[in-house]
Amino acid sequence: MNCLQSLPISSQYIGPPRSYYLSSKDYWIDCEGGDFDHAVYTLDKTTSVSRRHAPKSIDRNIHWKFENRYLHLNPETCVSILPKGRIVNEGRGIITHNDRLILDVSRQFSIGKDHKEIKLSHKVLNSIQLPRCYSTTETVAVLAFLGGNNLFHWITEGLPKLAILRKSSPIDINAIDKFVVNKGFPAIQESLEMLGIHNSKLIFIDSECHIKAEKLIVPSFPGSTGDPPGWVCNFLRESLLKHRKPITPISNRLYISRAKAKHRKVVNEENVIHYLEGMGFKTIFLEDHDLATQISLFSNAEAVVAPHGAGLTNLMWCSPRTKVLEFFSPNYVNVCFWAIANQINLDYFYLVGDGKWPPDYIDPHIMSDDISVSIEKLSETLELMHLS
Repeated sequence: MNCLQSLPISSQYIGPPRSYYLSSKDYWIDCEGGDFDHAVYTLDKTTSVSRRHAPKSIDRNIHWKFENRYLHLNPETCVSILPKGRIVNEGRGIITHNDRLILDVSRQFSIGKDHKEIKLSHKVLNSIQLPRCYSTTETVAVLAFLGGNNLFHWITEGLPKLAILRKSSPIDINAIDKFVVNKGFPAIQESLEMLGIHNSKLIFIDSECHIKAEKLIVPSFPGSTGDPPGWVCNFLRESLLKHRKPITPISNRLYISRAKAKHRKVVNEENVIHYLEGMGFKTIFLEDHDLATQISLFSNAEAVVAPHGAGLTNLMWCSPRTKVLEFFSPNYVNVCFWAIANQINLDYFYLVGDGKWPPDYIDPHIMSDDISVSIEKLSETLELMHLS
């Protein structure tokens, strides 16, 4: 045990939380069985199964990362109300009135369920001192979480928390005073405005924030990271497609460039663009467009080609049977957009770039690795897609 956890003082002032609960339900059960009965836990038992089609490629064998992913069980969701609950570190930690971290809503990537690993690895449980705590008497709902300032995670995990609140929260959403969201990401405000949550009701947090609320309302995550359930895709399409900006389509064939991104760029992009332009593709830099315009661009597309990146979250707005080609580095194959493509019935293809492939079932997971696209393989793939 961290020696600071033995001090007779709350992590609100110094040290880490005293311990943790594995789940929101465990906290509620503890409260029900003790002398504190003000916590509320509402479970939505609706579950679903995602069935997927194999991706398409010019490769003889489908990449192993897609294996065993054709059937996926989507979990139950819940809403918890924590009296005197706290949120800390950009949503990394949800802390109870009795100074325990709730792990299922306190995401930290690359951490398992082993108790020893949790104690040693979770940043909040190993803090010497959390940021200074700000207290409010308002009722506050938590939409923020670690990774919530990334377009993919926000759209597929953050916004659906609002749907979970509307469906399962015992407190009417209009009675919620404030919503805690991640800081520094325009699409958060844009998307919430589309869903009727005005900017004046938002509290923006970063890694230095620590808030204690009279009532902290905490929805669960909608599902596994990178595996949005079908209901999430339906909710997003029904809620946001109607807010697309009226534009004159520049092309119904889009190439999404990452030239303005920090990493995972196409190193021979000039050659790729030249070839794709000959096939009627228009190059798009999504950084130059607001969310409403991005929705319009993708909803009008018949084909989308792009290196793997958060911009492909916009596949969510495509019409069924839209053709999609995703580029990967041999050192980083991530199947999350294939999962989305299956939920809305897109025609999904992939192309692994040039370079040495790691052995099967070995994942270097080099997220920043740039991509070199063979023009010959690109040509073959477009022919397979009937786009050449």
